[in-house]
Amino acid sequence: MRILSLIRWGVVAALLALLIAPATVALLTGTQLVVVNGKSMSPTYDFGDIVLIGPARESDFAPDHVVTVGRPNGEMYTHRIISISDGKAQLKGDGNAVEDPDTVTFDQLVGAVRGHIGSPLADVLAYAQSFPARISLAVFVLALVLLPLGSRRGSPRDQDDEHTPSIAHSPTDDTSALSTDDDLSIFTPADSDASTPHDSGDIGVRASRRNLQQW
Repeated sequence: MRILSLIRWGVVAALLALLIAPATVALLTGTQLVVVNGKSMSPTYDFGDIVLIGPARESDFAPDHVVTVGRPNGEMYTHRIISISDGKAQLKGDGNAVEDPDTVTFDQLVGAVRGHIGSPLADVLAYAQSFPARISLAVFVLALVLLPLGSRRGSPRDQDDEHTPSIAHSPTDDTSALSTDDDLSIFTPADSDASTPHDSGDIGVRASRRNLQQW
């Protein structure tokens, strides 16, 4: 039973971490988890992988650094800096044959890549951040927390009855339960003659004769 309880709480902890870890990381470090939806950075980052993008620093604006650039329409893309000239960086995707047509400045950087998560963990994290998945996982966690384990224990009175030893009765105990009158009515061979029955009248006459003889 203890093993089942440990397994249950382990699953609950893992699911809670899956639900709140991305938001916690973003809140504490400012790092965003971004899903790769193209192949321009393959094989470094494959389609469906997750890259951790942190705030850009001036040290990130240098050759061989992978940075994320924001376009005027709100879209973003992540490529590697090939060279820098006059404060402008030339970018190129690792999976592309040619360089990007436009150069970028430091002010256009949204961030720089700080880490990378590949499949299959990336697939799980990406799915867990969708709204239907978050609702389903929250309901499942609640069900695990409220799930009872093991059979219900009986009342304290029932437990006392179970631990109370039973008393065995022997035939001699049944005999001792008889009344005083029944005890007087039991005769042994030493008290009476088994071969000749007697009544109370005979006993009275014999007793009187014995008394007379003594006098």
